[in-house]
Amino acid sequence: MKTSVALAIAIVALAPSLSAQWAVIDAANLQQNVVQYAALVRQLANQATQIGNQMQQIQQVETQLTRMGDMADVKDLAGFPELKLDMTLPTKIQTWTGNLSRVDGYGLFDDTRGGVFQAVAREFPDFDGHSVSREAEPYKASHEIAATVDNFKEVQSDVYTRRERLREAIASTSEAVRLAPTEAEERKQEAVLNTQYHQLGELDSEVALSAAEIQVKTAEAAAMANAQEKADAEARKYLAQQEARKLSAAFTPTYECMLQYVTERTLSP
Repeated sequence: MKTSVALAIAIVALAPSLSAQWAVIDAANLQQNVVQYAALVRQLANQATQIGNQMQQIQQVETQLTRMGDMADVKDLAGFPELKLDMTLPTKIQTWTGNLSRVDGYGLFDDTRGGVFQAVAREFPDFDGHSVSREAEPYKASHEIAATVDNFKEVQSDVYTRRERLREAIASTSEAVRLAPTEAEERKQEAVLNTQYHQLGELDSEVALSAAEIQVKTAEAAAMANAQEKADAEARKYLAQQEARKLSAAFTPTYECMLQYVTERTLSP
């Protein structure tokens, strides 16, 4: 009994010191702190995701810039040197004045057009066997058409040579477009390719233009020849009428009655 009382007294005596050693826990405040910490973790996670997305966008931009390359560098593109050279070459088409300067009529003499036609000789023999030089003036119209045809042949040969070189350059540029390592390189090569095709069309138009000039010259020659024929016919008609009037004035015919030379004679029965 004494022992139990003594234990109870000891517990009561120690009660103040025990209450001072144990801390009081606020459950509501602790729960709020946990919620705030979880929200902070989520916010940090979202920021990390945003930063990752931004880094990915930056890498994509860098990749795009690498693909774009240097837009100003075109001199070393495939096909560009050949294109630049062809565009600086002068045309072989002669102007009207240029063709006329070569036309004198004499250039048509002894010309067989490659052995296709019989040549017009510079001289021809007369009845006495002497050589007579031909006049060049009547042959100038024909010589002009022949000179225009010669110019067409020159243009055609030049265009065919340049066209073949340009076609080879187009093939090289097309392959460069296919193998372009960057988007800028591809765009630049495509621009060169389009210009090459345009230049190819320009070359073909030179042949068409030169051929059209032959047609124009032929039509011009036919019109002038027709006009000359009309002029010659008009002159011959006028001269014939003038000669007829002169003959009429010089010789006036006299008409007599033939009955005055008829005599009557009685026939015997």
